[in-house]
Amino acid sequence: MKKILIQANNLDTVVDVFMYIYMHPECTHQDVADYCGFTLRQVQYYANACKYLDLVNEDWSKTALAIDIFTNHPAEVKDRVYARIISDEVMGQIFARMILLPDGSHNAYAVDVVKEYFPGYSDAVYERRADNIVKWCKKIISYIKLKG
Repeated sequence: MKKILIQANNLDTVVDVFMYIYMHPECTHQDVADYCGFTLRQVQYYANACKYLDLVNEDWSKTALAIDIFTNHPAEVKDRVYARIISDEVMGQIFARMILLPDGSHNAYAVDVVKEYFPGYSDAVYERRADNIVKWCKKIISYIKLKG
């Protein structure tokens, strides 16, 4: 499966959608939309983010990573999803730069990284998607700081 550039902007909702899909194996797009208060289009954004992170397969079935998370670390779903993001080839670079250079220009760097890995989009798309990745990384950094 070719990975598509993430569109989901709320990382907490990505985790929530992943958990819902995992706990409701026969759920439909409409079920997720009803659960989250989304349009069907928004469901696609969040389901695609789950697919990108290898949390669900194309058909929304459980991946090996998802099974491992819920079998071995059920109390640490968020931590494991965050670890998956940090280890991602694209998002990991952006996360590392944000940690090492907290006052740097994160969005501009993120746009450059995203362009390298996902050619063929418009500048506006790169800016929106890179902004989402930066938001995700900021969320993870805040979470790490809170945990101490």
